[in-house]
Amino acid sequence: MGADQTAAWLVYACRTSYAGELVEMIGRRGESVRALLDNWDGPAIESAPAPVVPVAELDPTMRALPTVIAPTTPGNRHRARLDAEQHGLTRFPVLVDPTAVVAASASLGVGTTVNAGAVIGASTMTGRMVCVNRSASIGHDGVLHDYASLGPGCLLGGHVTIGTGAFLGVGAVCAPEVTVGANATVGAGAVVVRDVAPNTVVVGNPARPLRTDDPGYGGVGVPV
Repeated sequence: MGADQTAAWLVYACRTSYAGELVEMIGRRGESVRALLDNWDGPAIESAPAPVVPVAELDPTMRALPTVIAPTTPGNRHRARLDAEQHGLTRFPVLVDPTAVVAASASLGVGTTVNAGAVIGASTMTGRMVCVNRSASIGHDGVLHDYASLGPGCLLGGHVTIGTGAFLGVGAVCAPEVTVGANATVGAGAVVVRDVAPNTVVVGNPARPLRTDDPGYGGVGVPV
């Protein structure tokens, strides 16, 4: 694991409602937000905690700063990263809240965010741009592929695999050794006791398929 301890950050996709979470995380680390990058549809930003800068106005000094992408849905996070790279932003360090517990043997991929109170167990690996939200807990030997998202309070047993672009809602639970397929969605509070196929929405306890041809959470998937 290697969080980049830098003094100032850029927050990308700042009009999303999730950008405030990143500002709080960065502040708890004793660091600052240099600018909120205004490049995403959404309501006007009021009482911004940092300057709001259109992407077109980035200068070379700002492009050299570490960038964190707001934890939107997996598909939109993928789109935001591509957009950021087109504007010359290439640094996407890991961002871990100081109240999170991350095992020394865990490995976190580029752009992963770990929010307050989360726990990541021994030998867990994440891909790029994974989002681990508040108080989520990942057991030992977990594997979270690119852009996977865990909602607040999710609980994963040991040896759980979460596919590319999969989304787990608030309080979802995965029993040990299950696999959630790419671009699948696990509903809030669902209890997964068997594998979930790609592009499938499951709900309930035990979790059962609601749809089997879903493109991804929010209607936008991640290429696999």
